[in-house]
Amino acid sequence: MKLSAIAMALGTSLPPGVTDREIAGIASPQGADGRQITFLAKKDFQAAVASSRCAAVIVRKGEAVPGKVCLETVDPYVGYAKIAQVFEDLRPLWGKGSAPSAVIDPTAEIGTGVSVGPLTVIGTKVRIGERSRIGAHCVIESETVIGADCRIDSGAVIRSKTVIGNRVIIQSGAVIGSDGFGNARENNRYVRIPCFGNVVIEDDVDIGAGSMIDRGNFESTVLRQGAKLDNLVHVAHNVIIGEDTAIAAQAGISGSTRIGKRVMIGGQAGFVGHIEIGDDSFIGAKAGVSNDVKQGEKVTGYPARDIMTLRRIEASEARLPELLKEVKRLRKEIEALKRR
Repeated sequence: MKLSAIAMALGTSLPPGVTDREIAGIASPQGADGRQITFLAKKDFQAAVASSRCAAVIVRKGEAVPGKVCLETVDPYVGYAKIAQVFEDLRPLWGKGSAPSAVIDPTAEIGTGVSVGPLTVIGTKVRIGERSRIGAHCVIESETVIGADCRIDSGAVIRSKTVIGNRVIIQSGAVIGSDGFGNARENNRYVRIPCFGNVVIEDDVDIGAGSMIDRGNFESTVLRQGAKLDNLVHVAHNVIIGEDTAIAAQAGISGSTRIGKRVMIGGQAGFVGHIEIGDDSFIGAKAGVSNDVKQGEKVTGYPARDIMTLRRIEASEARLPELLKEVKRLRKEIEALKRR
């Protein structure tokens, strides 16, 4: 790809006097060679960039590195993300077409340019959009709909009637559409509640390896456009996750919770069911969220509280030994005053 095309993709242009050249890829400052581009998102890495053999570097506007061909942009980390996608390998995961050992029901509709890996099973009335890539040992059950340009990695399981949009990534070991954890209790025994809903995943959603998304009881469990889930995230039945929300690893969301748009959720955070998390809020790692969170609010801790309140509590706890000594001293003074 030409350096000028990369500059155009970043919304900038080549510096004056720089000759256009072919760029073969993107790499770290330490690993880049004379045919690769790199980026500088933090000043901590400026020395590494200065000594790099890279062909060019993506930098923040006004922070050019002397002696380097610099493409200036508002946010070099975002620029890195965009250019990394340009160089991403989008070839079929297991070669073109369907592997001979794949089992594809005759009623399934497979779009143009779809590739299917070995030993994958595709059920009745499944529809898969153009250029989607299905890995090996995947199971895609009946009446599932998968859009165009999706990537379903090896070992993923997509249960029946799941609806998936375009450009969705589902990594290995993920299970989409498993039964929710619903049980009634009778005479100290549990009675299982079947789930009749499904899972709906909108465009540009990423789901990490080993994550589990339960189907709804009657309605759908929904992941809105642009949501990003890390590995080992559990989303229970009838949960709705808003647009562009990001959830880090090992978070667990109980049934019927509503999570708004652009929410940031730290790793191992846990949510009780039937609560609402407002747009643009922040949930810290390992937070235990048992109540609604307002729009824009930042909470952390167990139980989850306002982040600044919790910081003050933690600061006070650090002074407890000193405060206890002070209390003992004051008690002695009071007792002495009483004796007088």
